[in-house]
Amino acid sequence: MIDNSLDLNLIRLFVTLVEARTLTAAAARSGMTRSNVSRRLKLLEQQLGAQLMRRTTRHVEPTEAGRLLYAHGVRMLDELQAAGASIDSLGQTVRGDVRIRLPTGLGHLYLAQVLLDFAQQYPAISLRVLINDFIGDLIPAEVDVALKITSTPPEDHVARRIGAVRWCLCATPAYLARRGAPAGPAELPGCALIAPASLGRRFDLKLTAAGEPQVLRVSPRIQSGDYPFLREAVLAGLGVALLPRYAVWQQIGRGELEEVLPGHEPEGVGDSIYMLTAPNRFPTLATRTLMDFIRARLQGQEAVWEGMPAHTVPA
Repeated sequence: MIDNSLDLNLIRLFVTLVEARTLTAAAARSGMTRSNVSRRLKLLEQQLGAQLMRRTTRHVEPTEAGRLLYAHGVRMLDELQAAGASIDSLGQTVRGDVRIRLPTGLGHLYLAQVLLDFAQQYPAISLRVLINDFIGDLIPAEVDVALKITSTPPEDHVARRIGAVRWCLCATPAYLARRGAPAGPAELPGCALIAPASLGRRFDLKLTAAGEPQVLRVSPRIQSGDYPFLREAVLAGLGVALLPRYAVWQQIGRGELEEVLPGHEPEGVGDSIYMLTAPNRFPTLATRTLMDFIRARLQGQEAVWEGMPAHTVPA
């Protein structure tokens, strides 16, 4: 039977231990010694009358009772944090810490400025920003919310679709004048192609025109996971780039780039932007405030990225 005097600090330490997976890491995160963590774990097990953790050769892992306590403990701590944040909000001040992970392209080319605007508007919210394309498990990575561009969101996270991502083929007017603009998809493999590295050294490029798909086997000349680099490569006149519209809409609008085969829509790395959170954690008020801020910005910008004619010059 659970002791009514159970210390919430022990629950917090146990949650940290499960997520850290080693006594040493849990001690470092909690600001205490390894022996102190071990002693407090034994105290919690005595109070509950059950073994909560078992040791393996490399780490500790929860028992069935430990997994049950962890699930309830996470919800308890999240509710406590949410309650504190909600009380703060009564004074019209949203406080807290938010850890967010952004994909490289959208992060560097658009969302970095969005986060700076958010930080100015909500000075009581602290941000820890990671910009990379690796998602993994958000809990061990200590990430509250992540954005991902994909066509198939991961099933082990709560995924909220917040917008579409359209792709285009583009090149500089000088490159097209020198090489000649492709008259049709069949001429595209003869161009120097610039593309995201995640598509592979050789891949099938899918183009759709009037609802009819066409697939071409292509081998890019230049590839990278760094989308600002890919944009610089196409602006240098090195070939035809496969890039999301959010990366090049301004350059197309200013005439620095031209769309190639504009009647054919290419398929890229993903067709949607998703916001991901851990399945067993309720986002804090600060996290929800940031999520709503990003969602509103992206949804307001989507029409610009998707519907901009090639000749339109942005303000």
